[in-house]
Order: sequence, then C-alpha cells, then structure tokens
Amino acid sequence: MNLYSNIPYSHNALKVFEAVARHMSFTSAAQELHVTQSAVSRQVKQLEDELNASLVIRGHRSIQLTLKGQALFEVLGRNYQALQSLLESWKEVQSNKIVIRAALSYATRALLPKIQKLNERFPEYEIVVIPVIDEEESLRKGDYDLFVFTTRESEAYQNDPEISFMREEYMAPVCTQQLLGENRDIEHLLTLPRLHPTLDHIDWRVWLDKIPYKSKQPVRNSTFFTLDLTLSACLSGHGVAVTDLLLALPELEREYLVCPKNAQIHFSSWRYFCHKRTGSPIVEELAQWLMTETKEELRKLNQLSEHYGWGPIN
Repeated sequence: MNLYSNIPYSHNALKVFEAVARHMSFTSAAQELHVTQSAVSRQVKQLEDELNASLVIRGHRSIQLTLKGQALFEVLGRNYQALQSLLESWKEVQSNKIVIRAALSYATRALLPKIQKLNERFPEYEIVVIPVIDEEESLRKGDYDLFVFTTRESEAYQNDPEISFMREEYMAPVCTQQLLGENRDIEHLLTLPRLHPTLDHIDWRVWLDKIPYKSKQPVRNSTFFTLDLTLSACLSGHGVAVTDLLLALPELEREYLVCPKNAQIHFSSWRYFCHKRTGSPIVEELAQWLMTETKEELRKLNQLSEHYGWGPIN
C-alpha cells in the first residue's frame, strides 16, 4: 500500500507552486527558479489538474491564493524549511555560527548587553545578531537559528512546537531623575515633554487610559520612530517615555532612569516569543539560556516594583 498516494507524482510542481505562493508572482518565481514564466504557469496548472483543486486566482496584474492554495503553501513552507535545515546540518561546517534574529529594540536593549556572556557560554561559535524591524514578516524567512520577536497575535503561535512564549511587556513611564525631581511625583511627570516611538502615540494613550487621566494642559510631543532612539532621547533628558520596563532594566537599577512611585504598570497587547528554527542541541541550549535570563530579569523588575509600589508584574 502506498502511504503517500495523495501526494502528486511531480515533486517539482510542488516546489514551483511554493515559489509562486511565496513571491505571489509567476514572474518572480520564474526568475528564482531560472525558468520561463510560461513554464512556471504550466507547472502550477498541471498541479491543479492533478489535485483537482484551484490553488491560484489569476488576475490581470496580480495573483491571489485560494483557501486550498494558502493551506498547501503553509504546509510546504514548514516542511521545506525542515528539509533545508536537515540537509544543511549534513554539510561540513566551515565556521560555526549561531545566528540570532531579534526585534530591533530587543537586539539593542536586551541582547547587546549579553554578548560577552554568550561568547563565554559558546566559545566555539561566532554569535551573529541580526536586528529586524518587520518581525512577523521575517518569521521563517532567511537564515537564522533563533528568532526573538513580538506580536499582538499571540494565539496564532500557541500550538506551534517550534515557538515558545517568553514574556509580556511591562509598560510604564520613565525619565531621568533630574527631569522628574526628587519626589518622583507622577503629577509633575504628566506635565513633562512626552517621547514616542510611533506616530500614533499608542504607548502613552494606553497608559494614560489606565490611570485614568484627564488632560489639564498641553504638553510637548516628540516622535523618534524606534524605541531605542526614544530611550536614548529619554536618557539625554529630553522627556518621558512609556516603555517596556525590562528593556530599560539596567538604567532603572542604576537610577539613570526612574519611574514615578506608585506608577501603574500594565501589560501591552504585544508579547515576546522565541522561534527555534533549527533543532540542534546548541540552539535548544541557547533558547533555554535566554528563558533563564528573562526569568532573572523579571525577578529584578519585581523587586524594583515592590520597592517603588508599581504594582504586581506577574
């Protein structure tokens, strides 16, 4: 009995369809595969005929995947990546590397301070850190061993065996001690210039809604488009930023930045996840180490929260 009787005879047609679906273009797929566009179109049509299913809706200048086409693409993507990782592991390694992709703010604020620890823990490996802005767009694309990313669609990854939940975001306002004053008064903080990583000012708006807060006077706003730039401006004394406190933990511990007493910490809609793309023992060890480091950071933040009355973080 043939266990795989439903799988098309031509595996090349599946590969061609995966390229078309990934690029959402017959032309781009043809360029990648070094064949003509007509050959790509013919292969996809033959695959549809063999499966007796419509996979692609062809438009004048664009294409769309049908529901069956999208489902097939997702299965092919996962399995081709697993096969690619297996075959790569068979090759002779010229230079051992651990490639870590991470959200830009996490790479600069959380990973960078850990580079020395990583080098000491994995002395035979070169640590490669690749910061990413479009996180979910980059998931499962390109070469990496481990990817730390944030998402508001956490339910989409709950049952994925390759992806593990890392932590919440713990949002509260921070600024320099000199700007806030010795009393760390929250009323005074609300009159200070506000710094933002996004034009919609969502971090501030959500936090103010939690207080709740009614505006008494206009304040100055400045936007920097990345959290790292926003925190740099904050450290320079230009204003107050509502941020994930774990990304500012070293500065909070040294009191380069302070958070008002009794400020309310809230969870944002974003959560951190870790994708282990290769199943090697080294990557497993790295992922577990990052989880342990995160738990230790949460312990330190909890101590600060208890001391200053910021509220529970668990």
